[in-house]
Amino acid sequence: MSGCVSAVIITKNEEGNIRRCLEGVRWADEIIVVDCGSTDHTLEICSEYQCRVFHHEWEGYAKQKNYGIAQASGDWILSLDADEEVTSALAGEIREAVNLGDADAYSMPRSNQFLGKWMRHGGWYPDRQVRLFRRGQGEFKILPLHERVEFGRDARIGMLANPLLHYTYPSVRDFIRKADLYTAIEVETIIAENRVPKRLLLSLLSAFPIKFAEVYFYKSGWRDGLHGFVAAMLMASRAFIRYAKVWEMVRSKPSGD
Repeated sequence: MSGCVSAVIITKNEEGNIRRCLEGVRWADEIIVVDCGSTDHTLEICSEYQCRVFHHEWEGYAKQKNYGIAQASGDWILSLDADEEVTSALAGEIREAVNLGDADAYSMPRSNQFLGKWMRHGGWYPDRQVRLFRRGQGEFKILPLHERVEFGRDARIGMLANPLLHYTYPSVRDFIRKADLYTAIEVETIIAENRVPKRLLLSLLSAFPIKFAEVYFYKSGWRDGLHGFVAAMLMASRAFIRYAKVWEMVRSKPSGD
């Protein structure tokens, strides 16, 4: 049985990405854009496409996506970030999947670009994501980061072969900016859930070497050449920064708290 597809995209100041993202889903029956206050040309670019644009104050990644899903009218939801692109091959596979309707949701591999290179090792690929699902069958679980779609126990999950393209870190500066944002969210969660390591010094000492060894050696990041080495170093630095921020927050709290 055929079905209509609603592409749902969340945005804020994505003028460098949004056109590519929208071009990749021009075939969709409906495009929903949820924007939380762009001040660049994002909305101007969206106006060139047949988008339904909704302004919604930022409530976190999962809640923004769930809000967009609630506005959709299609039988199927295709949830995307603005820095992602659906290729023509993936679009064809999606159309075939929804027409057959053999599953309630589909996962797809995601190919991540780091400093201009499509990474294949170090945990970067296949990075499978469930982004296509029947409307009403799933929603994003409310998590501070790395939100994921939740389904009922009996949901049938299929697998697509063609990758979703993710232009995640075009520069080292962009990695550092996102690392600062993500670690701040992670630390807030650690503090709120009372998960501060009892041996915080040990975490500070071990965070960098453990993460570097995981990415570069255990997950074969070295096979991506110099890009793999730089990525492993930056990811290890992010792991250290997370615990440095935890230490900073614990240290600044009044002793009576």
